[in-house]
Amino acid sequence: MENILNVEISKPHQELIIMTGIPGSGKSTSAKNLVKSGVIHSTDEVIGSICDYSDFFSKMNESGDFFSKMNESGDLVELNKAHSLNLKNAIKSMKDGVSPVIIDNTNISPSESRAYVISALEMGFDDKNITICDIGLGGLTAKALAERNTHGVSLIKIESMIQKYKSVKGLTLLKIINAKPKGSDISYSCVLLDSASRTHLLEKAGWLIPAGWIIVSEHMTIRLGPLKDKSRLGEEVTLEVNKIGLSDMAIAVIVDGYESKNDIPHITIAINPEGGKRRDSNDITKWQDIKSFNVKGVVSEIKPK
Repeated sequence: MENILNVEISKPHQELIIMTGIPGSGKSTSAKNLVKSGVIHSTDEVIGSICDYSDFFSKMNESGDFFSKMNESGDLVELNKAHSLNLKNAIKSMKDGVSPVIIDNTNISPSESRAYVISALEMGFDDKNITICDIGLGGLTAKALAERNTHGVSLIKIESMIQKYKSVKGLTLLKIINAKPKGSDISYSCVLLDSASRTHLLEKAGWLIPAGWIIVSEHMTIRLGPLKDKSRLGEEVTLEVNKIGLSDMAIAVIVDGYESKNDIPHITIAINPEGGKRRDSNDITKWQDIKSFNVKGVVSEIKPK
């Protein structure tokens, strides 16, 4: 017997549950009631681990701070990293035979949960065992949702999410499968440095940065667009830094340890405020050896800001 993707059903008894709802609607509480002997995968929990909180759910104020700062700055790097890790963790649970696997994200639009659903179907889930648990607004008003949610999502943003939710007119498996792949919204794939490695990189190589230049020490680009091999999404890797180079527009270090579409795998450290771009590191021709050291990062896909 085959599933909707014409893949032989090899996991006939495993369940995947996709939660969908506006922040503050009670979606996570419903997920806990459904989990039984399974597991809940939530980007919120991943954010908790990224932020080094020992007990995320007892420290939701810190989570609110995370989302408030993200909303103010528009910097989605850490959120993208969290989504990548959550997908990797969910795929592992499905491969390990855990049931049910519950995806407790907002999942308002069909594309948000597509990677989870396609992964399940490709590994042999029966499409009849993939269900949508639609909490919606939880019977609450936009104002109440804005007051209840723990992410610091404003009333204006909540109202926008409600409009988006209503425009879908009910999330279904077919809508998810036929949605435009989320990867099509990915600007680039990279090894995204953790905060300790960013600091370490600047301590070791920052001496060459001209005064006034903009610090951008964040990642090593793997390729433009999404990863071709999704199995490595969320993987932690170690990169060896061994050379440093400077041009009129950018300063960067050469790294080894992971493949890159760039001729010279590198991390841009800083750029000239007078028109410098990260891509200017590709034009650096003069490199000098430095005492090698390591930095760590996570294989990630980055959406446009």
